[in-house]
Amino acid sequence: MVRSPVLKVTGIGDLINALRYASAVRRVRELMQLDAADLERFQQGRLREIVRYAYENVEVYNRKWRQAGIRPDDIETLASLKKLPLTTKEDLRRASRDEILSKEFKPEDCHVLTSSGSTGTPIRVYVDEDKALIDMALSLPKYMAGLPPVTASTVIRDFLLRRHIRYMSIVVKKEYLYHEVFWTMKHTVVDSLETPDVHIRAINTKKPAYLYSYPSVIRNICIRAREKRIAVHQPQLLMVCGEVVDAPLRDLARRTFGTDLVNVYGSTELGHIASECPSHEGLHVFSCKVIMELLDEAGRDVPVGQTGRVVVTDLFSRATPIIRYSGLGDYAVRGQAQCSCERPLPLLTRVEGRVVDTVVLPDGQMVHPYNLTLALEDVPYLSKFQIRQERPDYLRVLLVKDNVPEAQAVSFAPDGDIGRMILGRFNRILRGQATVDLAPTDDIPVPPGSRKYPTVVSLVNTG
Repeated sequence: MVRSPVLKVTGIGDLINALRYASAVRRVRELMQLDAADLERFQQGRLREIVRYAYENVEVYNRKWRQAGIRPDDIETLASLKKLPLTTKEDLRRASRDEILSKEFKPEDCHVLTSSGSTGTPIRVYVDEDKALIDMALSLPKYMAGLPPVTASTVIRDFLLRRHIRYMSIVVKKEYLYHEVFWTMKHTVVDSLETPDVHIRAINTKKPAYLYSYPSVIRNICIRAREKRIAVHQPQLLMVCGEVVDAPLRDLARRTFGTDLVNVYGSTELGHIASECPSHEGLHVFSCKVIMELLDEAGRDVPVGQTGRVVVTDLFSRATPIIRYSGLGDYAVRGQAQCSCERPLPLLTRVEGRVVDTVVLPDGQMVHPYNLTLALEDVPYLSKFQIRQERPDYLRVLLVKDNVPEAQAVSFAPDGDIGRMILGRFNRILRGQATVDLAPTDDIPVPPGSRKYPTVVSLVNTG
């Protein structure tokens, strides 16, 4: 990883990374062209390699697999992957840095990513540079919509001109890798925690060809643009990731941006997992990068048309390997072997992912949900949470404590140290416009007909 400020400012660091990025692009191109038989052979070889690597270098896996009586030699085929126990979000969240970081890496050689807490349980992972570059190569619009890719030359051009740029993202900056890999791309990243007005100005100023963000951010931009009757620049490609995409949002985005949404499935822990096909018949799994299992309650693969729990193995993560990971908490429906777009990749017809609402303050200002969830990401012994806006000027925060002996003496009471810290953060975010109550509870209920609970809920009718 290029750390030297001199190399960054002079552009030499970006030149070095551009050469490595070009290599990653070539590799992804070759992998995306594999037929089914060659792809299976590749997956099988990478699986054996990454399992042995994790066993020998990462304590959290070594300990878990030894307790289960599993050794790397037991994993020879894709089918034998099921011999490994599932890795949960709790496994990663409770582990120390040294337990989840490979012995072959130093922390300063990695990108340290902390989730926004939008799933209700924040965690951190370490990402090595090679893994980051593979994810960048997979995010090429070529694979998502058949459009020209982002190249080193377009990155340089955009850095110099800052107008009509190829690619722009509105994301939680601390979760995002691109502006760390390429210093010259920092100007293309806008913090999603800014207001919709800031986002609209950035879009209309830079006029990106490709725009990437979260569904809730795009929804808020559309609402604000329509309220103020502002014309918004229309990109060629509008990609969204991290939350559920519904039909009303697709219609709202089409009327505001003049283009269809492309839904990208991914996470902080894994990067890109799948992308919606141009035919909008589902999402194609990037099976050259991940192995995805969809499992029923007994741990068996579900058939086509059935809903299963998403379990993912990343074939490229080394700093913190992600193997048989169930921590996404998502459920998906397995699609037919091939859809009308004729891509030779596994198809998901639907993903039931995380749900978040935007909080609207009494003065009409919108607060992005991730601004609220980030306030809870480092609270000690917090297992999960839900933020509920029950009136314009009143929020209730449900807090579930870890069920471990060390947490027995921890209190989330509003008059305690942790409680005062949480309330202070919310008061600053909400600018004193709403009262916040902390409500410790044993668990958070899941809505009827769903397998997941929303992390930010607004019960206020703003329309």
